[in-house]
Amino acid sequence: MPREGSEPPENGIERTATDLARYALACNAAGKPIRREGIRDSVMAGSGVRNMKQVLDSASQLLEQTLGLKMVALPPHEKTLLGNDAQQTSTASSAASKSANKWMLVSALPDDVRSRLDPAQSSRNRAITGFAAVVLSLIFVNNMSIPAEQLILYVRKMGPPDCVLASSTDAEHGVGRGASSDGITDAQMESAAREAIDYLARVGFLDKVSVHAQIRMDSAVNTQATHQQQQDDAASDAAFEYTWGPQAKIRFAPLDMARFVAAMTGEECSTDFVKTISRAYGRPIGSS
Repeated sequence: MPREGSEPPENGIERTATDLARYALACNAAGKPIRREGIRDSVMAGSGVRNMKQVLDSASQLLEQTLGLKMVALPPHEKTLLGNDAQQTSTASSAASKSANKWMLVSALPDDVRSRLDPAQSSRNRAITGFAAVVLSLIFVNNMSIPAEQLILYVRKMGPPDCVLASSTDAEHGVGRGASSDGITDAQMESAAREAIDYLARVGFLDKVSVHAQIRMDSAVNTQATHQQQQDDAASDAAFEYTWGPQAKIRFAPLDMARFVAAMTGEECSTDFVKTISRAYGRPIGSS
């Protein structure tokens, strides 16, 4: 029985769950995952509530009942090393048994209802999602991995949208609005492409994985010339590949991505097309 003047435990959980729902919506609006440490520091701290699982369950129920949203746990980031199969299998098995400690909001509405609603999205969110979908499709049809230098080249040709460029200098010069613009140097285009890819990795659309089991990281400091830095970047790029990150795995189902590729290439998403894409994807894609 609670002491006189104290708040009943269930009220404290409800209040904290409401705070968590607000925090989740703020993270979603900012395009960031909902992190366990953020919940602990921004929501649970000072609340007097210690049962995070109970708060998570209550917040998820509140979001689903009031907004038609649910919190979905993100799968863990890939920590494996390409080319080290035995270690990769062991690491993947271990990682799968642990929580990723990150969540994102997804619609809890049935597909037929969601398709009729056309949820309001900001132009920035639409641009980010569209850009991410194109980048992910390149990885999707390349057996789910692509060398870093190759992805940088593709993004340079596309010209990343300004909304994924943190550098105000790049945005002011229109670096992200299209390739080969007058007055834009190769170095600026290279920087913009790298920045855009880094952004997608930060928000969980991409994972960067090592190609080799051991990589020598040079730490020599040389600030004299951009050319030397570009050589260092190229050497580093050769050691890494990009795969789908946890947010991509949640948001883009294989069949939906196959349909996206069909739309981008002007093809009909027929059974034969799905079979062809399955070979490029590296595993069977169910059709419906």
